[in-house]
Amino acid sequence: MNLLPLIVVFPMFVAIIFNYLNGKDKLIRPMTLIMAILLLALPFIGSYGIYNFGAHGLENGLISGISYFYTPVKQLIITVIMLIGSLVLITGLGEKKSSGLFVALMLMGLASVSAVVMADDLFNIYVFYEIAAIAQTGLVIASGTEKAYRSAFRYLILGNFAGSILLLGVSMLLAATGTLNITDMHNFLLNNPATPTIYGGLLMLIIGLCYGSGLPPFHTVKADIYARAKPYVAAMLQTYSKFVLVALLLVIFKLFGGLSYFASAHGVLIGLSVLGMVFGVVMALLQTDYKKLLAYHAISQGGYVAAGIALGTPLGIVAGIFHAINHVIYKSALFLGAHIVERRNAGNLNKLGGLLPVIPATAFMVLCAKLAISGVPPFNGFQSKLLLAEAAMNVNMPELAIIMILVSIGTFVSMMKAFYLIYLKPCSQEQLEEYKKAKPSKYAVFSLAVLTFLCILLGIFPNLATDIIYPFANEIGRVWTL
Repeated sequence: MNLLPLIVVFPMFVAIIFNYLNGKDKLIRPMTLIMAILLLALPFIGSYGIYNFGAHGLENGLISGISYFYTPVKQLIITVIMLIGSLVLITGLGEKKSSGLFVALMLMGLASVSAVVMADDLFNIYVFYEIAAIAQTGLVIASGTEKAYRSAFRYLILGNFAGSILLLGVSMLLAATGTLNITDMHNFLLNNPATPTIYGGLLMLIIGLCYGSGLPPFHTVKADIYARAKPYVAAMLQTYSKFVLVALLLVIFKLFGGLSYFASAHGVLIGLSVLGMVFGVVMALLQTDYKKLLAYHAISQGGYVAAGIALGTPLGIVAGIFHAINHVIYKSALFLGAHIVERRNAGNLNKLGGLLPVIPATAFMVLCAKLAISGVPPFNGFQSKLLLAEAAMNVNMPELAIIMILVSIGTFVSMMKAFYLIYLKPCSQEQLEEYKKAKPSKYAVFSLAVLTFLCILLGIFPNLATDIIYPFANEIGRVWTL
């Protein structure tokens, strides 16, 4: 018996229960911990292959109904999603008051993004894309500040337009091909000439991709919701965004990869990736607010992910997916580190300092994550950035590799500046004594330790992930050069 649908159905069902339990702290805390453990088992309950809902299958040579396509790569991605979700739920236990609504929104987001990753039909992807956007908006609102409300409202308003455009794109492709199934749609596009309807559908898929992932022109909106949410919640938000980016980019390449008219769109995707990388790091260098600095770096690293997959070569796809996995790990560690610092009622870098003797273990783990995001060996970010630069060189685009290196240097500079201001800058004895009064949450420190361990593990043994990704990348990637 294939239990694959439970990866989506179970978190959604439990989310309803948590919503009803909101306010009942004694029940929510133990149930949250149990759910955090159960999430880690979900990716392993399904069987590989195609799962058709409602006994649907082939009808007139086309796949009918909703279908999921589960592979080792998708299992790896969903495992990482559930791991980050589990650690964020555990970190949330350190808050003074537990919120059933917060857990419900978290589970809705986890189920939705997992469905986007697994779905093999465009309409199902659209439905869960919208649910994920609603869940992210709710998580930002849960921060409870006026700035968070404004940011969430702006994100939701733009989401109405972007979601409608994505749905219109799906409708146009359905009208042109007669199917919603991605495999069948690709076969149609491969054997029939392009029409204005198909061009329009492709354009609208790219717009939906940019909104869901935070690529330009929606980069400022995404950065804003990361910065306004609670830091440990932002860890989850950026995880949702990165894997929506991976899923939608792979869908676009599955549909249009290898088609002659995709060349111009291919260039646009690479250009958007470069803009995301450069804009993110430049804005990060200008920040004095620590959460905003991390938020803009999340945009910049998303550009790396998009650039690798947008190259469309097997190595580029491996590098892009691997970097997405690495990014959500070290960026989640950085946001959890910011959560621990924020508990000392300070987010402005100019008002911080002297935290190294107060929380030395946290400082060490945050330093590891900062070195990982900067691409310094032996951490995981180095391995994926090396593959990204190699993929760019293989297609004769040395300028792209140079941009990646320069952005990494900018990342290193801003991260070391932030580390100095938070942990090394001298502070008064009175300020130091005040810092010592606020004890770090043991839940946050535990989650940070797990993520730091993974940064080191994947830095030393990258093949733990890349060996799973390579067979998939070889299937859909295409070797080319300028």
